[in-house]
Amino acid sequence: MIKSITLLGSSSGRNAGDAALMSAIMDSVDQQLGRRVLYEIPTIKPEFVWQNYQNRVRPLGLMPWNMAVKIFGLPTYQSIMRTDMTLIFDAVLFDRALYNPLFNFLSTFYLLLPFAKKAGKKLGMYDCGLGPVPTEAGRKMLKSVCELMDFITIRDRGSLRVYEELGAKNDFVYNTADAAVLASAVDEKEANDILNGLGLDGEKPILAINVNRYLNTWAQTGQAALSKEEFVRTFVGGINKFLERENALDILYVITQHDDIELTLEIKRLLNHQGKQAVLSNKEFSHYQIKAVLARCSLLFAMRLHAMILASSMLTPIAGLAYLPKCEYYFELFDILEYSLNFKDFSVENVGKTLSRAWEQRRSIGGKIAARMPELKKLAHKPAELIGLIDEGKELPILK
Repeated sequence: MIKSITLLGSSSGRNAGDAALMSAIMDSVDQQLGRRVLYEIPTIKPEFVWQNYQNRVRPLGLMPWNMAVKIFGLPTYQSIMRTDMTLIFDAVLFDRALYNPLFNFLSTFYLLLPFAKKAGKKLGMYDCGLGPVPTEAGRKMLKSVCELMDFITIRDRGSLRVYEELGAKNDFVYNTADAAVLASAVDEKEANDILNGLGLDGEKPILAINVNRYLNTWAQTGQAALSKEEFVRTFVGGINKFLERENALDILYVITQHDDIELTLEIKRLLNHQGKQAVLSNKEFSHYQIKAVLARCSLLFAMRLHAMILASSMLTPIAGLAYLPKCEYYFELFDILEYSLNFKDFSVENVGKTLSRAWEQRRSIGGKIAARMPELKKLAHKPAELIGLIDEGKELPILK
């Protein structure tokens, strides 16, 4: 019987998407097992875990005085050796800054997880994103980690291709969906109260805008990194072109990562919009609240994947700028890739055209999302079903 699980992924409390992933995973597993499991969560911000989850949680501090360098250190090792199962979640399996534990988790998994495997602990990847892993060392480490797993669930086709190119040997690999589609939200009344408190009364359609301070530094386009000034000039210029034609709307700036606040506020300052504007930040509001408020928006034009996921799982139409292939993979799921712009084609004209086209076709986009979302939610629950089989001592099906 599984009584305790270690969750390994991004859990700092600074990212609403990561917070939504953790809540969805814990809720799904508890529901599947019919009981509340104890979740040990290594984190640099234990108070966030205590304050934001109603599940049985035990946050483990990852500061230097805890004998840890981010996730690498004694707390993580002790946890994976103490609990019955360890689950990797989110998109932390890449090789950028591979030997820097302050940024990269893959090398830590490569070093620590074999000890848990040898001790007979169960290991799994829970609706994970894989890659990018362009280096030989990174591919070697990811292949080794994959072969340790009792099961691997992968959230998109692009990540599945990364897995297949590794040549790893694991019979229990499943193509699923991102767990955040299952994250819960506050009720409609609370969402309305939040919008009213922000000064948006709902009389006009709401365009939600979300950006990512990484800009094109992860995009692997072969281009030089954009400066913040270049990005803002192009992004704002494109949206202003859209607003010249469509101005009967309100704008909600949705911040899902603390690091994006400065960039978002600069864009807000420069946009030429005379209507109502407001900022919804995960510094003030939980992912439960942000998800519910996104349901009230007419369209989300986003860069961050989990902003897109939180909105679309509430059947809100999405469009945006793909800073990584994983964003394009998500648009592909709904056959709406034409409403996604990448950095190779990033220009004032293309930003304006992409947003205009999405705004005009937002009902069609919403219909495609509504048609596919039930299947994605079912797929996102698949790893919890596998954990249920393990809990019952049953064999997992071999299905690639």
